[in-house]
Amino acid sequence: MALTGMPDGLDVCSPENRLSYPGWRVAVVCHLGVFTGFAAVFIYSFSFMIRPLQQDFGWNSEQIARAFSFAVISVAVCSPVIGKLFDRYDPRKLIAGFMAAFGLGIGSLAFLTAHLAQFYVTAVFIGIAGAGTYQLGYARIVAAWFLRRLGAALAIVVAGSGVGSFFVPPLVQYLISAYGWRNAYLVLATLPLLVGVPLTLLFARLPPTCSTAGPEPTVRSHETAGTPWRQAVMTFSFWLLALGVCALSLSENGALAHLAPMLSSNGLHPREVALTASLLGAANLAGRFVLGSLLDYIEGSLIALGSLLTVGAGILLLAHARSFSLAAPSAFVAGLGCGCELDLIPYMLRRYFGMRAFTTLYGLTYSAFASAAAVAPLIVGHVYDSTGSYIRIFNVLCGITLVSALAMLALPAYRSRQSASPAWQKSGAERV
Repeated sequence: MALTGMPDGLDVCSPENRLSYPGWRVAVVCHLGVFTGFAAVFIYSFSFMIRPLQQDFGWNSEQIARAFSFAVISVAVCSPVIGKLFDRYDPRKLIAGFMAAFGLGIGSLAFLTAHLAQFYVTAVFIGIAGAGTYQLGYARIVAAWFLRRLGAALAIVVAGSGVGSFFVPPLVQYLISAYGWRNAYLVLATLPLLVGVPLTLLFARLPPTCSTAGPEPTVRSHETAGTPWRQAVMTFSFWLLALGVCALSLSENGALAHLAPMLSSNGLHPREVALTASLLGAANLAGRFVLGSLLDYIEGSLIALGSLLTVGAGILLLAHARSFSLAAPSAFVAGLGCGCELDLIPYMLRRYFGMRAFTTLYGLTYSAFASAAAVAPLIVGHVYDSTGSYIRIFNVLCGITLVSALAMLALPAYRSRQSASPAWQKSGAERV
């Protein structure tokens, strides 16, 4: 059935439906953490640095895109290991440490020389540190706070990168125009160092380990319920999720990494390019909130279908947009569906396999996503350098989203309907 049903989706008596519920404040803090991390600061600034790096160092598009790939490959390789750490230790402190290292890595890009090796080593370092700053750890925290409103809560968290896609492009464009790309990197480094680290340390806490109103109702029993990761990776559901998001990642990240140069090659002014990217980010942000909330009511496979078809249509239209009046609505259409996997992956892993190995499985699944994201810019850059056009490869990316949509539709029903809240939450509700 499409509808998840009221008992499994929303319970009017659940404390999660109250704005005073502390989990919502934690979700907002996690949202800000994602905004200052790898998923926003590095991803949405990279394409604007391609032209300045070409002009200063004479590198071609494929050489520069290789650094993006190295960073994303590092995220892919490290995510499963870091996911296991988040399952075993307090993710708040781990995230703060990774965030500090990520900020230092971004700042060090201001001191690049003409040696490509330096660029690539720095990109690897940023990827390793960045693996601890995206949604992986923050989703672990929020999933421990929520059950009935998990979709809405995850939407808030992953929307951090959507907000980044709205604010980072014009900020980077302005900083490059006014102060140069080196100073732009120094300013970007302040976001994780001065915002992400302190907010995470102070406020991104797991729920209380035990209730003050009962003998031994702990969150630990709630968190250890579920499928062991070795058993989960042998299931059809896990591999279908991994393969589906892998195909989606190819089209999304291939288009995203080359969005600015592609629009520029179509004749758009730099300010129009930045505004188009911001419109995509605004639509992305709205789409994540809406789709994430709908996950509490509707099967994820149906949401994925509509989202992916929207992304494919947007990518196809962007490739053929020769003016801002065409590029703007095309970007808005693409943005509505972009990033749906960031809600779907943690939500559906939680539904299928529980909390026992949540971030371990999330890390493994995200590795498939990140691996595809790593090779996509290289493929697009190589095709462009060979043909001088983005149209053919963007048409191919459009087709890939259709394949991904069909794969998501084949996902089976959720393994069970977990209607019980964590014991600590129940006892809290009883006191209210």
